[in-house]
Amino acid sequence: MEIKTKRLTLRPVRIGDEEEIHEYAGDKDLTMMFWLPNETFEETCDFVKRNAADWESPNQTDFEFVIVYNGKIIGGCDADLSHSEDRSYATLGWIINKQYRNMGFASEAGSALLDFAFENLNVEKVYAQCDTLNTASYNVMKKIGMTCVNDTGTRTYPKTGKTSGEYTCMITKEEWRDMNKR
Repeated sequence: MEIKTKRLTLRPVRIGDEEEIHEYAGDKDLTMMFWLPNETFEETCDFVKRNAADWESPNQTDFEFVIVYNGKIIGGCDADLSHSEDRSYATLGWIINKQYRNMGFASEAGSALLDFAFENLNVEKVYAQCDTLNTASYNVMKKIGMTCVNDTGTRTYPKTGKTSGEYTCMITKEEWRDMNKR
């Protein structure tokens, strides 16, 4: 399974990706991500092992991709069904290595991930969430056609215990179809 866009390839996480993933996953400046930064390279290795194995499972609920640009992994993204018991919706997430931010890669990957969720996972809705201070991620959500449905949420970061505001954005399959007709 590979997804090609104008500039990017989204492909499943696989064994051998550990070092390039750790470049961004181990970045201590990541302060607005639930489970990052990884404190150790071993944490990243465990992540890769777990997610590479998920791609082999018929019961997979989290579809973790790496984002490849010019042969280099520059980030990751996922479509996750685990929050939806009936699998009627997916949640999306993305992260870009700080050396590659502000170049439109998150929007390009996010748009491709939306297509994947609606076309391959057969969901009716897709959600994404971000810290209210993460304007870049919020702008990606708007750019790929999502609408803010809750701006009063909160999130507590497991690694720091810090609580912050949270935006929840959504797009329906019908809205996505209408957007793609243009």
